[in-house]
Formats: sequence, structure tokens, C-alpha cells
Amino acid sequence: MANKSTTNLEYLPKTVLGQPCVKSIINNNLNYNLKKEMFLFIKRNTLQDCGKVPPNCLKAHLIKTARKLKLPAKRLTYLKNLFRAKLGYMGYYLDSGKLKKI
Repeated sequence: MANKSTTNLEYLPKTVLGQPCVKSIINNNLNYNLKKEMFLFIKRNTLQDCGKVPPNCLKAHLIKTARKLKLPAKRLTYLKNLFRAKLGYMGYYLDSGKLKKI
């Protein structure tokens, strides 16, 4: 059974639930561990000033996590096209204020 604190939608800020990138993650049948990590990423990276998560960073973390989980190349291609956003910024993205390489 899923851990409520990491996968239930009521724990995500309402401001991010309307974002197309977040909706696409919620509405797709993704690997459980991948989806769980995306919810954790959204929770820790929701910007205080606007209440949204940066889509480019979300996509970069999605792909990096999928690679760590060793998902097949076909699935990675699918994930790259899951929502409209660039893949990070020049090979990097922010996670909790730390610069990470994709």
C-alpha cells in the first residue's frame, strides 16, 4: 500500500495540481517508485512566491530518476514527451536549491 505522506494528492499544494506537467504525472500509469519520487520532488521544490513547480526542473528530475530506476529506452522517450518543457537548463536543474547534473 502507498505511503500517504508521499503519494496522496491532498499533500500536494493546490497551486501545483493545476499545472499541466503535474497533471500529466498524476494522470499517467507511471512506475510506483518514479511517481513517488516525483511527488516528493514537487513537495520540496514548489516555489513560495508563485506556488508552482518549475516544469523544466521537474522534467529533468523525472528523466534522471527514470534512468536510475533503469527504465527501458522506449519508456524514457515516452517520459521525455509526457509534457511540454525543456529538459532542465543547459544540462542542469535545481532540486531544493542545489544544482544537479541531469
